[in-house]
Amino acid sequence: MELVHTLPFRSGVFNSLKSFMFHPLLSKLTCCVFFLLPGLFYGLVMSRLPAVKAAAELSDSLIGLCLFCMGSFGLIGLAGSPALIRKVGSRIVLCLTAVVAAAGLCFIGFSSSVIAVLIGFAAMGIGISMLDVAMNTQGVLYEFHSRSQSMNLFHAFYSLGAVLASLIGSVCATARLTAGLNFVIASAPFLLLSLALNRYLLPERRTEAEEKTSKVCHRIPLFILVCAVMALLAYAAEGSVGEWGALYLTTVKEASVGIGALVYGIFSCVTFAARLVGDPLRKEFGEIPVIIFGSVISFVGMVGVLSFSSVWLVLISYAIMGLGLAPVVPTLFSMAGKNGKIPAAAATSTVAFMAYGGLLIVPPSIGWLAQHTNLHEALFIVLGLIALMFSLALLLRKLNK
Repeated sequence: MELVHTLPFRSGVFNSLKSFMFHPLLSKLTCCVFFLLPGLFYGLVMSRLPAVKAAAELSDSLIGLCLFCMGSFGLIGLAGSPALIRKVGSRIVLCLTAVVAAAGLCFIGFSSSVIAVLIGFAAMGIGISMLDVAMNTQGVLYEFHSRSQSMNLFHAFYSLGAVLASLIGSVCATARLTAGLNFVIASAPFLLLSLALNRYLLPERRTEAEEKTSKVCHRIPLFILVCAVMALLAYAAEGSVGEWGALYLTTVKEASVGIGALVYGIFSCVTFAARLVGDPLRKEFGEIPVIIFGSVISFVGMVGVLSFSSVWLVLISYAIMGLGLAPVVPTLFSMAGKNGKIPAAAATSTVAFMAYGGLLIVPPSIGWLAQHTNLHEALFIVLGLIALMFSLALLLRKLNK
């Protein structure tokens, strides 16, 4: 039987909530599906990038240009998200950007020219980035209305989307299906399901402090900035696994190509599993302790990656690193979104903007340093990032009091 209850409206505190029905189970399911979409879309295009490259006859430099185009338009989307959400609401933004991202994905898959592929990557970049902000805003709204902690669960579905994309992409590539057909088969059912469930997305809310801030200016509180920088560090550490993990195993640890390909899959699976228990841990021990403890675990994992010569011990160390990093970003989004001083969309977009910026800057910087030294020494950057994240977590504990 569907669980339904009505939330009371308090004049001057909540905006546009005079009467709506909150469906705890269906709203949670809807958030889970929307969180799955960007992980699925991104994972699909990355898993079939060789097929896209062959179909459009792209060089390595043009592939780099496509990825840069997606990242650049992603930053534009992140910058414009708060204003658009403030104007039409995160519910509408979620539905529109899900369609835009899916259209961009399919455009990439069926294109045979450089210009068309670039347009597809641009659409994916702006669609996924705005989808990211809107879905995290909805996650914050769900936590408020349900009076529960669910952000780690939602981000687990993002990881699940990446895992599903990898598996589906592998099967379709083995079956020699074109990238375009692969993208339609994998994305259409989830896109249609998310649009069918959109009625269970939640309306915006604003506190009195948020209303006053929105009428004056959006001065980002120090607390939000610290959350954003920590998300940058966590995303960059995760990005180092996806960008350099396989290469590190095959070139430095002398693993086979097949073993090297397991790195990101194992990391993502552990991240998914850890996020399923992240919210109960937040409830039991508190948000800051979970971040601090996660930073310590991820640091230990990265030390193992750099120290062990055994390929299997390195894989286990990457898994430990994923275990520690898993609850950090979802918890930061949750804490930032419910700050009460600026709207949730402005807070989550600030965190997302910094996090995506980290992905654009840090992994390439590791490559630059590796070019001038070696990849093993370059990955010590990741240790520094995690150590800084731990230090900022201690600062965040003081700011949160």
